[in-house]
Amino acid sequence: MGRTLSLPSLSQYLRDAVGRIRAVRKEAEEIQVGFQSAHATRREEREAALDRVSALVADKLDEAGPALGPAVAARIPEERRFAEERRRELRETILPEETRRAEEALRDGQDITAKLRQANPRLDEREERLKAERTALEAKLSELNERIRTLSRRLGVVYRFVSIIKLDRERQRTIGKLEAIQGELRDVRKEWASIRKESQSLQEELQARWRQATLAVAQGRAELEILDDDARREALIRARSVRHVISSLREPIECPAPDLAREIDAMVELNARTAAFEKGLGSACGLLAWLDGVAGGLERFDESVKGLIHEQEMHSDHLAELDVEVPDDVLAFHEAWEPLKQRILDDGRLCAYPEEFVAAIGPAMEETLSESRIRVMFESLGEALKRATKAWG
Repeated sequence: MGRTLSLPSLSQYLRDAVGRIRAVRKEAEEIQVGFQSAHATRREEREAALDRVSALVADKLDEAGPALGPAVAARIPEERRFAEERRRELRETILPEETRRAEEALRDGQDITAKLRQANPRLDEREERLKAERTALEAKLSELNERIRTLSRRLGVVYRFVSIIKLDRERQRTIGKLEAIQGELRDVRKEWASIRKESQSLQEELQARWRQATLAVAQGRAELEILDDDARREALIRARSVRHVISSLREPIECPAPDLAREIDAMVELNARTAAFEKGLGSACGLLAWLDGVAGGLERFDESVKGLIHEQEMHSDHLAELDVEVPDDVLAFHEAWEPLKQRILDDGRLCAYPEEFVAAIGPAMEETLSESRIRVMFESLGEALKRATKAWG
């Protein structure tokens, strides 16, 4: 039968729905943070184990049983293709580009140093000239002050008033020139300080770029040296093939060597747990984006409702108060938020068992709150509002 709401009540209903969505989001965000922390720890642990177990298997591949050998052999052609592509990329693109960047950073740094040296004598010469002018003006001011004091003794102010006035005017002009000189000196020193600061900042940036490019060149040359050596390249291809196969294992395999089997089984467990956390983290991120999308859509819809409320209040004399019939599918849709929140409340356990989180939110995202139902919910709301506004003619 739906539910009849006035425009203000509908606006409140929408805000309440957004509040329930935000409550679900808060729980989901806490789980996402937990997944990120756990996944980072797991990833570091897995990478270290993967390096160790891969090296162990590569050394004892003949003892690893019938499952690993063929898988590694099947991977070798792909790794060989990667090696050739990388070899060509290093020689034709990466090394020339990084070398160019290093040379460019070095050249730019030299240009800045040259400009700084050019600015130094220019500003130094200007400062010395201004200081000399200041010294001369200070001497002149001192002389004028002494002459005014001499002429002003006893009744000198009365008898030599005109002369004193002329000297005082000259004194004020001299003071004005001195102040102008001081201003120019401040400008010179400020310009010099600014040039030095800017140059230092640019030099530091260029040095960082040069170091980064130089390191990239050194690393690229070392890698290319391995790839250019047939024996070392083949050993690298074999090691990478083993690592890829070990990294891809999700189920235990038959291995006749007990010690090696234990290492491989532990690696399989780490792979599975890491994959579970990656899936959980992806689901959490997807849920957050999905919740934000629904909440944002409701907020925008509420803005439209508020606009109608404003029109209704502005023209209350001839506009009837609207009632909106909210359909059952809309009501049912927004009743799902609290159950969803309850499913993900135990964030401590869910952060440790991401597969349980995925199972908890899966039915809601696939069925109850699916994309199609979201679309229908918004369409139903829009149609309900459109029907109500027909009463205004």
